[in-house]
Amino acid sequence: MNDLKQLDWNATVALNDWGGDAIDLFFNIITHKLYAIPFYLVLLLFFYKKLGVKNLIISLVTIAILIAASDQLANVFKDGFERLRPFREPALEGIISKVGRSGGTYGFYSAHASSAIGLATYVVLLLWNNYRTLCVITIIWAILVAYSRVYLGLHYLGDIVMGAVMGILLGTLCYRLFAFAKAKYQTPT
Repeated sequence: MNDLKQLDWNATVALNDWGGDAIDLFFNIITHKLYAIPFYLVLLLFFYKKLGVKNLIISLVTIAILIAASDQLANVFKDGFERLRPFREPALEGIISKVGRSGGTYGFYSAHASSAIGLATYVVLLLWNNYRTLCVITIIWAILVAYSRVYLGLHYLGDIVMGAVMGILLGTLCYRLFAFAKAKYQTPT
């Protein structure tokens, strides 16, 4: 177990804060949820084009469930594991750079990574056949959001991997919930 922990620490140190001020600013912007609002509005437009109003509402409800579940499960894990964030770990003091704002003391696993990867999974499952370029852009955005957490010193790489796994699971489950609700209310797309 110590080998895995050391590997996680080494990978995190290697991926943390390697850029200058412009890169720091980029990752601070990409990690902040409010800066993603224009991107979310673009997704909303494509959802509307694909789904129409009734199915759009169903999709928005299932996405809200996805984000809420992602955040709340991450909080349960953080409280249960009590794994210090990298910039708070005494053994990494002076080694890890904290470029971003802190979300708290503990960080296992990353809710940012889980939510972003979950949304990307949902988007791919819903729109892949019609809007592949948008799906690829969404995947790249989600990876950048997830990576930003390591770059900014807020999470270990292992936190991101676990967040990504949870995001894929939640995104898939919520897409299936959407498909079930859409079929139940007989609203073809």
